This record gives sequence, C-alpha cells and structure tokens, in this order.
Amino acid sequence: MKVTLSTFILAIFAANASAFSSSPSFRATQSSPTELNSVSRRNVFKSIVGAPAMAVIATSFSQPAFADVTNKIASQSSLRYVKRSIRELDRLELYAAQNEYSEIKQGLRTPALSEIRKNANVLIKGGEDGPEAENLLKSYAVFIKDIEALDSSASLGSRGKKGVELFSSYQSAVKDLAVFAEIAERSVTIPISIEDGQSS
Repeated sequence: MKVTLSTFILAIFAANASAFSSSPSFRATQSSPTELNSVSRRNVFKSIVGAPAMAVIATSFSQPAFADVTNKIASQSSLRYVKRSIRELDRLELYAAQNEYSEIKQGLRTPALSEIRKNANVLIKGGEDGPEAENLLKSYAVFIKDIEALDSSASLGSRGKKGVELFSSYQSAVKDLAVFAEIAERSVTIPISIEDGQSS
C-alpha cells in the first residue's frame, strides 16, 4: 500500500511539473523554391556584372599613362630601325647612280628597308600628341612619295623602258628619310608629362 501510494504521488508530481514546463516547439520556416532561385539568381547577376565593371573602372584610370609609356618605348626601337634604314639606303647609292634597276628593287626589299612603313607609323603614333605630330606626318608623306617613285622607276627600268634615271629619286628619298628621322628623334625625346605637373 505504501509503495503504490508513493508511486501515485510521484506520478501526480511529475504530471504537475510537466504541465508548467514549456515543451519545445519545432517551427520550421520554409522558403519556396522560387524565392531561393530568385535570391541565387540575384547574387549570380551581381557577381557577373560587378566583377567586369570593377575591372573596367580600375584599368580605365591607368591606361593613358601606360599607353604613353608603351608608345615611347616602342618609338625608341622604331627610331633605331629608321636610322638603320638610312644606312642601308646609303649603300644603294652606287646602284642608283649606275641605274642598276634590279639591284635597287632588291635593295628596297631587304629587311632593313621593307618594314620602314611599319616603324615610321609607330613613330607617328608615339608623337601624335606632341608638338611635332604634324611635321612627322608631312615628312613621312614626302619620304613615302619619294621611295615609291624610286621603286616605280626601278620597276619600269627592269621591264626594259629606256632612259629611266634613278639617281634624283634616290637622292630625294635619302634626304627626306633623314629629315623624318630627325623630326622623329625630337618627338621621341619629348618628356612624358605626369599628372602632378612633373615630367620624367
């Protein structure tokens, strides 16, 4: 009897105690699949658009300075090439004086002279913002006219046309290439301006 009574009292006490204790409730917040997809799409869109935009902004401020430096460095190399071309053109003087048409044609196509246009254009691009820009363009146009006249005359002579003289065209080409190189050298040595007003 004592055992059952004590068991009964314990059972009542446990029931009362459990009535006052808060039972944990499990409330799960659910998200719809469309909401999850829209969030992930938004994040993906931000990352796709944001990264290139930041790259463009970062590089747009530094490009002009790098472009100036790159053009100046390329111009130094091209100026050396043009000066070498003057020496190569000087070697053709005897052929021009003797109207050796095939030798002139071949000489104008040697590596030292065949890329004169490309290197002259690099020099023109490097000096396009400087005070010598117009002079560079004019002197280049005059030289190209002379060298093309020399090449055309050599072609006519090699095809058998009589009385074609090369020396005057040759002399003009040599003189005008030297003028172009002189202007280009002045243009290349103009210092690059820096934003704070200093120059290098």
